[in-house]
Amino acid sequence: MKEANWCWESIEFKVGKGTRVLFWTDKWCGNETLSQTFPQLFTLAGHRNAKIGDMLNLLRDFRTSPEEDSVRWKGEGIGVFGVKGAYKMLIGSSACAFPNRRIWMDKVPTKVSFFAWEASWGKILTLDKLQRRGWQLPNQCFLCGCEEEYANHILLHYTVVKTLWEIALAIFGV
Repeated sequence: MKEANWCWESIEFKVGKGTRVLFWTDKWCGNETLSQTFPQLFTLAGHRNAKIGDMLNLLRDFRTSPEEDSVRWKGEGIGVFGVKGAYKMLIGSSACAFPNRRIWMDKVPTKVSFFAWEASWGKILTLDKLQRRGWQLPNQCFLCGCEEEYANHILLHYTVVKTLWEIALAIFGV
């Protein structure tokens, strides 16, 4: 369930009648559940550190309404879940813009640029692609004989190629 944390962090509950939202374990009042905010009260252990006044202050200005309880998506700020917004949240800041200016340069031969473009989109013809097109071939890398042949293996993960990339990146200080 760890993989779904990004989704749960983007959901908040809108309380209407208050008949469906769980008081302690649903995130309806702030950015944490009340069980996280007041763990001692939640466990009913009789700890005197947690004050009822804290909870009452939190609830003083909250009013219920005649509407049904509902779930609201916080991701895009409009309250409605959208795949596009969820995808943007997933890729977040880890995604970088596609380096098309570095691929399509005057100093690089067109054939090399085209190959880099195709490879970056996973479109180069490898055994896995041929199998998808109906060819009856064993999918085994001709270079190492150990792994299945696919674009990332040939261009990035194959041990010899990986070493070459490490050398090239070290030379250019990347």
